[in-house]
Amino acid sequence: MRIRSDGVVATAVTVLSLLVLFTLPAPLVSGVPAAASVIEAIVGVALIGLIARVLTVGLHLEPEAVIVREVLRTDRMGRAEVLGLAIEPLLGGRLHRLVVVCANGRIVPSSWTLARPTNLNWLNQASWAAQGFGPTQPRVEGALASLDRLKSAGPLPVASRDPGLTPATVSPVTAGEQSRWLGWETIFIVAAFALPGIAGALGLLIKRIVTGNGLNEFALPIKHHPGASVVILITSYATTALVVPIALLLLARTGQRPVALGLQTGHWRRDFAGGVGLLAGVWIANLATVVPLFALLGNSLTNPQSNSHVPAYFIVYGLSVAITTAINEEVVVNGYFMTRLSQLGYTPRVALAISLAVRTSYHVYYGLGFLATVPFGYVVTRSFQKRRRLAGPILAHFLYDAILLTVAVLTS
Repeated sequence: MRIRSDGVVATAVTVLSLLVLFTLPAPLVSGVPAAASVIEAIVGVALIGLIARVLTVGLHLEPEAVIVREVLRTDRMGRAEVLGLAIEPLLGGRLHRLVVVCANGRIVPSSWTLARPTNLNWLNQASWAAQGFGPTQPRVEGALASLDRLKSAGPLPVASRDPGLTPATVSPVTAGEQSRWLGWETIFIVAAFALPGIAGALGLLIKRIVTGNGLNEFALPIKHHPGASVVILITSYATTALVVPIALLLLARTGQRPVALGLQTGHWRRDFAGGVGLLAGVWIANLATVVPLFALLGNSLTNPQSNSHVPAYFIVYGLSVAITTAINEEVVVNGYFMTRLSQLGYTPRVALAISLAVRTSYHVYYGLGFLATVPFGYVVTRSFQKRRRLAGPILAHFLYDAILLTVAVLTS
């Protein structure tokens, strides 16, 4: 059985957004026909896949599992994990949606089950569907009450929204000496990660200003020897990941093991769907914010790219850079830094602003082009704040960089 709202408006907006996504890249790269063809092919495949995805969204109640399919994510839960259904109010109670309440306290919303609270047909259908959970449904109210998320009772319990990553939802830090040392630890780890990148970025920007040379992502350390150069490039860039295990170890010492960050096996379907969905959200956010600034970003204050011609096998280097960068940034700047800021008492909005400032700081080598990194950082950081899972942002970051670097190699 599948429960979903009609979603006509949401579907139309999604399809129109994807059509815009499909048609805009060509004029943006009109000067590079090969790049335009590659981008159009990639976006065309994504368009077909995402439209097909829209057709499958909803809350699926199966004999052995409960599945929440969204455009941006998929959650599959065995019946043994699920207590039952509840209702979550949105927009000040003007809309309701169904949520799945799990035995471990997790509450999974189903955005495509939206309806007005006055829609009795929808409420009756939801109540009838909940009976399919059998004797566990009465335990939903107790579970919500224990989480302090029960607002009221009725045909179905009403759950308040998940606060996500906040000072109240992470392991508390005792005020005084412990808090002071944790603050210094955070400063040193983030500085160790960001300062080398900032120094390198400023060097590239100054070089652009002084010499007029643009960025060269494939500058060969040994000229006329691309084979040896690619090995050196991959090896040297891999060393930037050394701070990642240190950050994870320090988090584990204060109670945030990798599983608490959503880094565990057994959820690859949900994480893959979530990562692809985040990638779509990033492209839409980029188009919505960067296209209006295109004239500004195309001026002399932006550091353009002037890649060397490299063989096609440099795609291997591009993929290694993409996966290393994705793991580095999402584990350190997103997982570690956002968790520590919450432990130190920073509100989600302030923590988001600080994280974005750090994330953009080592991209200043783009000149004004660094503005294009803000939508991406916002989407993946908000995802972690809301879901407390890093696997999706890591995958989205990898795919984003891998696509751009692959195009750069093929058109170099």
